[in-house]
Amino acid sequence: MATYFIIKNATVISIDKTIGNVPNCDVLIKDGFIAAVGTNLQHPSDCTIIDGENSIVSPGLIDTYRHTWQTQLRTITTDFVLADYILVLRHIYGSCYTAHDAYIGNLCGSLESIDNGITYLVDHSHIMNSPEHAEAAVRGLRDAKIGAVICYALYGNPAWEGSCVNKDREHNTPNWRLQDAGRIRETLFPTNLPEDLVRFGLAPSEPDITPIDTVAHDIEVARSLGAAVITAHINLGKYDPGNLVVRKLGEKGLLGPDMCFSHRTTLRNDELAAIKENGVGLSSTPDSELQMGMSHPIAFKAADLGCKGSLGVDICSNSPADMFQHMRLLLQPQRHLEHESGSGPPLVMKRKCAEVLEMATLGGAKAVGLQDLIGSITPGKRADLLITRCDSPRMVPVHDPVGALVLYANGSDIDTVFINGVIVKSGGKLSNIDWPKIRGELRASVAAIMERLKKAPSEDLQAARNAMVEALS
Repeated sequence: MATYFIIKNATVISIDKTIGNVPNCDVLIKDGFIAAVGTNLQHPSDCTIIDGENSIVSPGLIDTYRHTWQTQLRTITTDFVLADYILVLRHIYGSCYTAHDAYIGNLCGSLESIDNGITYLVDHSHIMNSPEHAEAAVRGLRDAKIGAVICYALYGNPAWEGSCVNKDREHNTPNWRLQDAGRIRETLFPTNLPEDLVRFGLAPSEPDITPIDTVAHDIEVARSLGAAVITAHINLGKYDPGNLVVRKLGEKGLLGPDMCFSHRTTLRNDELAAIKENGVGLSSTPDSELQMGMSHPIAFKAADLGCKGSLGVDICSNSPADMFQHMRLLLQPQRHLEHESGSGPPLVMKRKCAEVLEMATLGGAKAVGLQDLIGSITPGKRADLLITRCDSPRMVPVHDPVGALVLYANGSDIDTVFINGVIVKSGGKLSNIDWPKIRGELRASVAAIMERLKKAPSEDLQAARNAMVEALS
């Protein structure tokens, strides 16, 4: 028997040019897919009815770049530049994570995402301290019931005495992650189809500081494994060493639509042209890029050139998994930049709220090759959508629903979240989740990590950080 939901009398922001934005509109969901969008829709008698009056229905938000495991490290890096992050997060805290910590980080990071209206994320997972860490990270995403692709990162955290990284394994089998990625793909992702809620992807060795032939080999292995997405940090602004990785990958014929590169703030014009030509997705992370010295986000520039632009949260150690915040951080500095570049006072607003909302929804879907399944409220697509109530003091009245989502709303305004047609947040609360219990496990995980980090050899790790920063600059 079919399962139906209908959202009645809402303002629908569809991100579908053929449907547009429709007031007093209904959305009918059948067996997890959007069946119809329109006014006064007919529906079966056994349909679950959701009152959408004084609400905005929009597509779920898509985060195309996150290190989800770092949930336990919230607020650690709020005053950091990238050089600080490399030392503290990558060389110290990352090495302090057990497999259970990786699970809790991914579970709670995904729940935070759902609470804030993110229905799909790209998890750039460089917490693979062991094969057990990889399994736990996957399980965390699946237990949260979020849509995701977990990109198994091939570079590790350093092994030091008292860390959770096996020094002998790192020394004797330095490429063990490449083999383990194949195991994870075969055992945990036997189909890896676009329709699967969680999919397997891969993150090659850091391209900006790795020999290009090694990066090329990693990409070829990723494709041989059927990786849904290949993600990588590229061109980190002030930390760009000028190795022209995208140009070199293009010359080798390795660029393709299965790629989604993050940051890329200093891409050259010929590289942007190659990215457009080969359908590579791009993820801008305005919070970390503006804070950490990675230069001004180029999402709008890339979009103007016809590239597939999208938004990512990056690290929850200095900002929440709140795509509303990241939309604002992308839009308003871009407006300022363009106002300042003119010779006189601005007379027309060139950058509209609708542009950045599309990047956070359909743009994200395009960046990960899922535009036929998610990213807009279109009949036939999967029901990944949000019901945002316009009841709070911040959200009454709403004259412009698009502007309300981009510049006013936050996660507390989201009443209901559907992922794959399943309600995962309802009445403003996460569904079927014992948050007090999980919160206690998260705090216990934090305490254990903080105890382990006391053993970190700070001087040796500082030297390793300096070498990595030098390679990046």
